[in-house]
Amino acid sequence: MIIYGTRSAHLNSIQSHIAVCPNCETKGSTLISIYRRHAHIFWIPIFPLGKSGASHCKHCKVSLRSNEMSEPLKREYQKVKQEAKGPVWQFSGLFLAAALIVMAGFASKNNKASELSYLENPTKNDVYEYKIGPKQYSTMKVMQISKDSVFVSLNDFEISKSTRIYKIDKPENYPNILYGYSKQEISTMYHSGKIFDINRR
Repeated sequence: MIIYGTRSAHLNSIQSHIAVCPNCETKGSTLISIYRRHAHIFWIPIFPLGKSGASHCKHCKVSLRSNEMSEPLKREYQKVKQEAKGPVWQFSGLFLAAALIVMAGFASKNNKASELSYLENPTKNDVYEYKIGPKQYSTMKVMQISKDSVFVSLNDFEISKSTRIYKIDKPENYPNILYGYSKQEISTMYHSGKIFDINRR
């Protein structure tokens, strides 16, 4: 279950020395407070949504929203609102997402480098994940290696989602029948995308 919603953070409060309370007409008794709402997921702020605020008279205790303020008070409220700066932590969700994207990029780059190394120097029990056809994926396991060739056992099973291919990568699914490919053929299959992942145990 995804928990999401909005919350508000207090930005600033200023005691006005010139505003006159529309209710009791007391001058200099009005406190103007500004807040900024932000969206959150699991209480992690993602991005700000906008600023709002209210005035509070310390003399008569009346609080007013912007649409209830007199024009002079509203002008001062708008000035305070414009100058109020929000906290950086309200963007923390965006910063976290950016950090995760960068980390994923580094991980992908390192994984690609490892795969190229496995491709050039295959070892027994390497597993090649490959595409058979639309929504058809399976694996082949390296059983023997010669100077120019790789001998693999083809998995007896296939699966419709590449992300779930680990479910069929079991020792008992690889028969004793071997198929030989030249290392160049394996390389061509990898670079064409037919072999899309190489796992080494």
